[in-house]
Amino acid sequence: MYRQKEKVDDAYPLHRMRKKQMEHTWTKEFYQETDPAKRQQILKEHIGEEEAWEEEYRTRLWTARYGQRRLQKDEFVRCLMELKYLAEGTSLDPGGDRRKMGARILSTLCLAEAMQSEEGYQKILEDELYNVFLKFIQVSRGGRGFTSLVFGMGQLSEEGIAKKIAEQISAIAFRAPRLLRMEKEFTLLREAALRAYRQEYPNREHFLNK
Repeated sequence: MYRQKEKVDDAYPLHRMRKKQMEHTWTKEFYQETDPAKRQQILKEHIGEEEAWEEEYRTRLWTARYGQRRLQKDEFVRCLMELKYLAEGTSLDPGGDRRKMGARILSTLCLAEAMQSEEGYQKILEDELYNVFLKFIQVSRGGRGFTSLVFGMGQLSEEGIAKKIAEQISAIAFRAPRLLRMEKEFTLLREAALRAYRQEYPNREHFLNK
């Protein structure tokens, strides 16, 4: 089915170009938006505009991240926090619990299956993980406790906030995978983290401890 569709589209290059431009516009908006309800609305408005496999995979990731109905949880952000705590925790690893935790996080973030998938699936997952880091950055710098100086005496400067967020992203995307000895498995997470940080804090990548 897909091959036949590709041949039809090849006969109309202008049609293909316009279709790709339209897809790029709405998916770019979708991955920049961090509010779950608004993201859900964007998805609904563009049902049927993608290949079946793309639509099905985005839906699978949506369910893995937010669940079937309520939008009150975000399992992917929770995984980032678990990686952060893991990186900041003790070096002891009784019973190999750390490795088990890493495997569970890989599964929850859909990274385990992505390693066996084609490039198109990996790109969609990386885009979703990029959105997760945008959400993480947004929540972090919006918290008064995060942006406060010691004992709440004043507020961090923008430069100070950029450094503090860089420290946390370094722990999540670089230090934790190294501790787990799963750097290869977390490649997409690392790339997504870099994209998000570079967007929000251009020319500040040197703050990251890779």
